Amino acid sequence: MKILLVANMYPSSNFPSYGVFVQNTEKILQNEGFQVDKAVLQKKTSKISKMLGYAIYYSKILTKGLTGNYDAIYVHYASHNAMPLLWLKKLKPSVRIVTNVHGSDVVPEVASQEKYQPAVKKLLQQSSLIITPSHYYEKLVQQKYGIKTAIRVFPSGGVNAEVFHPKKNKRLEILSKLKLDPAFRYIGYVGRLDVGKGWDHYLRAISFYVNEKPEERSRTRFIAVGSGKEDEAFKQLAKSLDIEDVIVHYPLMKQSDLANIYTVIEAFIFPTTRKGESLGLVGLEAMACQTPIIASAIGGILDYVQDGRNGWLFTPGDAVQLKDLLVKFDDLSDEEYEKISQAAYETALQYEQTAIQSKLSTIFNELNLKN
Repeated sequence: MKILLVANMYPSSNFPSYGVFVQNTEKILQNEGFQVDKAVLQKKTSKISKMLGYAIYYSKILTKGLTGNYDAIYVHYASHNAMPLLWLKKLKPSVRIVTNVHGSDVVPEVASQEKYQPAVKKLLQQSSLIITPSHYYEKLVQQKYGIKTAIRVFPSGGVNAEVFHPKKNKRLEILSKLKLDPAFRYIGYVGRLDVGKGWDHYLRAISFYVNEKPEERSRTRFIAVGSGKEDEAFKQLAKSLDIEDVIVHYPLMKQSDLANIYTVIEAFIFPTTRKGESLGLVGLEAMACQTPIIASAIGGILDYVQDGRNGWLFTPGDAVQLKDLLVKFDDLSDEEYEKISQAAYETALQYEQTAIQSKLSTIFNELNLKN
């Protein structure tokens, strides 16, 4: 079976984590014996390069779609790819599109993204199959669009166990590599510094926490990994809350470095407030490193976090409740912590690439049976 993979997010040497789940999906398809060609767009930083990049990218989708003899076109992110695919469908009605919808595809994060919604709905209506990352998102798509297209669940490329796996025995070595002082304990956040990601609630919870437990200023450091449109707001809020001394901020990191972060932190904080959080792969990657998570009770996170068993859940946006969980976390015995950590790891194993890759081939083979 020959597949054209279409995605406007794909890793590059400058941005190795950007759309890495798309690259993981490509590898899964290849491992399952599918022939994969691709039309992808890597991250651009200037307005002109973005415009030019999209023009070339759209023309590549149309050219390959019209001339290539593909059994299916597999697209990631309906919103930014709907128009060229709808044009392609009009020019070549026989083309079969499998649409993987994520995040802001269905739940726009900002007002400017609302303009894509009519095209998204039309693309989903004209798709042969729809793939969503979680059962939560499956229901969301059904409720919002009322479409009759069949929907299947596949968790966004899964967890790469070659990168994300337990290595707590190497913690001191990793601390040295990251230039972190082993005298401190570490709690961490990984995510874009953008609207809805919850970094602000993370900072406020830290402020509440160190004010309630001032001794932690000399004992605990809070890591934040990520960059985005709100970098300056992040710095200003940390300053205004007087917690700059307990924050360790890293820019975006490649996957192997993220695995090191997950290894050295005692808990991963996932404070998103986005209803479009279609899975939350970073949470699963942390859990694959045997690190439990403290997460917002929202979106696809609810597919895999069981409160009190493999992590903890709090009301989205409630920094006080997050602080309370941090205090509660401090009171865990070593035995209780190990039990939660092991449960987190066992959950992540269910999402590991080799465990889920047959699900994706089943989806595409099902499409083939419809011929």
